[in-house]
Formats: sequence, C-alpha cells, structure tokens
Amino acid sequence: MTGQVIAGFLAAALLLPGRPASASMMEDQGWSKEDKALALNVGTGILALGWGVWSWDWGTGGPRFQDEGWFGRSTTEGGADKIGHAWTGYAISHLLARQYQSWGFTQTDSARYGALSSLGIMGLVEVGDAFSDDYGFSYQDMLFNTVGAVAGYILWDNPELARKVDFRVEYNPFSGGDKYQADVFTDYRRLKYLIAVKADGFDAIQDPLLRHLEFHVGFYARGYEDYSTNPSRDDRSQYFYLGIGLNLTRLLSPHVKTGGVFHYIQPPYTYISKDWRIAP
Repeated sequence: MTGQVIAGFLAAALLLPGRPASASMMEDQGWSKEDKALALNVGTGILALGWGVWSWDWGTGGPRFQDEGWFGRSTTEGGADKIGHAWTGYAISHLLARQYQSWGFTQTDSARYGALSSLGIMGLVEVGDAFSDDYGFSYQDMLFNTVGAVAGYILWDNPELARKVDFRVEYNPFSGGDKYQADVFTDYRRLKYLIAVKADGFDAIQDPLLRHLEFHVGFYARGYEDYSTNPSRDDRSQYFYLGIGLNLTRLLSPHVKTGGVFHYIQPPYTYISKDWRIAP
C-alpha cells in the first residue's frame, strides 16, 4: 500500500507542467543523457527511501511477506488497490519515458528505460514495505506494478496503439460521503479505473462528432473503508461499467496537447455509463 502512495506522489509531481529545475541544471553542466538518467533514478530512489523511513517506519521490522489476495470481495479493497498499482506503474513509466526522450533517447529506448525505472521505483518501495511492522512485501502488488510498467512500454513504443487506447484513473471528490483520506491515491471510495478506446484513433471513423467520443470499460469498489471501521455493516461491493465519454484532449485542442494529463486522468461527469454490481 505504501508503495502506491509514494509512487502516486511521484506520478503527480511528474504530471505537473513544465520542466524540473534539476533537468535544466543537468543540461547547464553538460551531462550526457546517460548521466541524467542515472541521476534521475538514483535521486528518485533516495526520495522514495527517505519518505518511507520518515512516514511509514521502514526498518522497524521484517523482512516479511504479506499475502493481500487478488480481487475477492473479502480482500482489503476488493481489488481496486491492485488496479491502482497497475495505473501508477503505467503512469510513471510514461512520465519517465517522456523525460528520457526529451534528453535524446530513442522512442524505443525511452519506452524500455521508462518501464524499467518504473519497476525499479515500485519494487524499491515494496522492498521497503517488507521491512515494516505494518505492511510487508506483497507479490500481488508487485505483479500489478509489472503489468502497469509493461503496458506503459507497449503503448509508448507503439504510437498508433496509443492513439486508440488510454489507461486512466478518475477521482471524484464529491462522491463517497464526507470522510476524506489524506491522499487521493488510496481513497478508493472516490476512485475508478478505466480503459478508454478513442474514436479519434481510428482513421476509418470520419464523422467529426463521433471522433470526439470514446468508449470506456471500468472498475471500482465501494464500501471497504466503512467496513474496516464498522464490520457489522457490510456494504462492500465491486462494480464493472461500460460508458461513452468525451475525448477531452481532442475537444480542447489546441489548448491541451496530445499525450497530456487527460490521457491519464478522467475528470468526473464527462461520460455516461451503465454500471453492474459484481456478484459476491
């Protein structure tokens, strides 16, 4: 769980517009692209380790493993946390691949190194969890970290596929009642995850209105936070949904660039959906 939180913060930081000051500093010092990549990975690793020791008491126990389960209704978050790990691994792989490509790496190398860096970051924080009394190394989390990194590699290295498909997360602050968690990356009562298939990516679709639309396949879980504090009331539920949404990148072009935030974030109330509760 802590791994997703740390990596989520890293993803959020990298999603911010503009270039980090450290990147400009490295260019001013005449660093090679390989030196920049090494420094980025070492610095990110140190940041993750420092945050984990300070915030989650890494080093207080272990090493130990923790079996969190998969998508069973009785798991801690009904599987939403696993998809969250996949999305975080995916987002980090793309964000780092974008940075590598800006430094002069080829698209294929950027995709490869972005995926490997994502695996390294997420793996490092899982190892940190192993040395905590509260958590533990979860092989389920690590598997979905890997799934996300591999998806990131495939989509970055195949622009034609990326034109058609996005992997996104939605956070709706107006749902889930009035009890907020400290970070949005584990506030599962307000999170949804989805694959968006964009009409704009298919040249055979010529109608200008249809090209502004996209098809959504999503998953979310609800009631798990309430159950953890009040087990006598069990409203835990998992949902699958299909939807039709607006392609905001196309709709807001040229003010929003291709490859920007709306390829990773789904704003609420920008689609209609049909939801089905998954039977326990």
